[in-house]
This record gives sequence, C-alpha cells and structure tokens, in this order.
Amino acid sequence: MICYEIVNSRLTSLSSIERDEVPYKIEEIIHTFHLDITQKTTLSTKKGSIHYHLKQGLNPGVLEVTYWPQKNRLWLEIHDNRRSPWNEEIILAFSEKLAACLDGFVFKIE
Repeated sequence: MICYEIVNSRLTSLSSIERDEVPYKIEEIIHTFHLDITQKTTLSTKKGSIHYHLKQGLNPGVLEVTYWPQKNRLWLEIHDNRRSPWNEEIILAFSEKLAACLDGFVFKIE
C-alpha cells in the first residue's frame, strides 16, 4: 500500500465552518487532476469521515482520499490491488496540493 498523510496543518485549528469547507477544497483538487469521484461515503470504522474513491476515466486503479474531521486527519492511499501507473504518478502531487492548501506537510506512511 502507498499512503500519504497531511500533517502539521491547519486541520487542528479550523472552526467548525472551516471544517465543513475542507471537502469542497478536496473536490476542487480532484477536478484539477481530472479525476472522477466514483464513491463518496463514510468509512464504517471511522465514524464521521468522508471517504472518496477516485478514478481516471476508464483506466484501472483507484486513488482513495479520507478526511476525518473529528480526528483532524486527512490521508491518501492506494491499496496494492488497486495500483495503476496513473495513481502511482499523481498521489504525491495530489498530496502536496492538499498539504499546501492546508499549510501542512506530506508524510509518507510506510
């Protein structure tokens, strides 16, 4: 699995109104990268989270983005069975764009 988390960002100091705006910023970046949202849901193990499955057209592979406002966490991941050249190529750039938007840093989780 490839996983990047946004750390040391403004997520910890956002007002509730600003927290509600984070998904809109995520979706703006999704569109910037010309990706399609194929699923938007809440992870059952992370109540209140917003979890996206992103695809690039009909190409195989999925990039996942999870925002968990209650825990001030935001991360991107590619599961091994969903790897593809397109998602491997953009995960870092996508993560960096999110981090810049939130004045944070990208941390690769090994």
